[in-house]
Amino acid sequence: MRHWKLALTAAVLAGTMAVAAAAQSMGRINGTVKDENGNPWPGVTVVIQSPDTGAKFTLKTDSKGKYMQMGIMPGVYTITFETTKFPAQVYKVRVEGGSELTQDINFKELLAKNPGYLEAMKKEAAAKKQFAQLKQYFETGRKAMDQVHTLQSQMATQPAAQQTQTQQQIQQLSQTAITSLTQAVQVAGPTNSNLPVILGNLALAYQDAGQHDKAADTFVKASQLEPTNPNYLLGAATNLAYGGKIQEASADCEKIAAVSATTVGTCWRNIGVVLYNTNQLQAAVTPLQKATQVNPNDADAWFLLGNALMNTMQSKMVNGKLTAVVVPGTVEAFQKYLELAPNGPEADQARQSLMALQQLGAGVDTKFIAPGDKKKKHR
Repeated sequence: MRHWKLALTAAVLAGTMAVAAAAQSMGRINGTVKDENGNPWPGVTVVIQSPDTGAKFTLKTDSKGKYMQMGIMPGVYTITFETTKFPAQVYKVRVEGGSELTQDINFKELLAKNPGYLEAMKKEAAAKKQFAQLKQYFETGRKAMDQVHTLQSQMATQPAAQQTQTQQQIQQLSQTAITSLTQAVQVAGPTNSNLPVILGNLALAYQDAGQHDKAADTFVKASQLEPTNPNYLLGAATNLAYGGKIQEASADCEKIAAVSATTVGTCWRNIGVVLYNTNQLQAAVTPLQKATQVNPNDADAWFLLGNALMNTMQSKMVNGKLTAVVVPGTVEAFQKYLELAPNGPEADQARQSLMALQQLGAGVDTKFIAPGDKKKKHR
């Protein structure tokens, strides 16, 4: 019995000695944090982390600016001091087993060594505040614009009475977008790298509101800041066309040609669509012809061109009978559309138009099928 007790006592002693040995191998990190005036700084976050093991300790300084962490295994650690006024300060230290490491930080001394540091921190804080304001205004504007575009897509299937209400909502949301994005422009300032994007969105908001002169001017400003981006000139040209300034819009298409060979076709097409939608069919012929020349695979441009040419036909008397004079290229335009989009949304109308043209060419006294009321959209 006595032998059993001795064995138990030895086991307990062995366990105690193992714990003591482990405790002796641990280290401790402590220190004091002082603010820019040299006073103890309570509430500072101190993060102690091992890059090797991933072990991490997060603590706060007490009312006297002190912190302490026990039970640190030997090794290399980073100590990060996170404050509300300054960027995080990071120190790399090595902890030895059974030792105590002290890492203090005095921001008054840091500022004394680097007089420009505080001013730099103020600028950084101001920049962060500016960016937060800019982001808020921009996101508010974009959200309103997204709602506008959703409502615009819904209008096509709405009854006339509901369309009036929807249009009022669109105007209100467009104004919200204009106001928010204008504030974003003001906060950004003239040298902000994000200014072209903000101006481009502001121009789109003006366009949604039907304020085409302002939209064109704003697109031009964005293009001046980022001349290699053809989309800003494209927006300017489209809105100039809406404002009836076809010559200026065409000049922007010519400018685009020097920047983007693919976008210039869209530019001419947009001008043609604006003229087509406003029933200026004869004026729409030239830009639509240029659109098909630049991009011969644009089926819609061919269809619009065919309709525009068809509606500008003249007539003459032949043997006492009034006969239509088919404008050259009309038949080819409809045929090209059917070649590119044989099952497209305008395929049936294109075939009907070709049949009507065939009859007219044969001297049959019949009327061709005019374009429907459905308006085309620019890109």
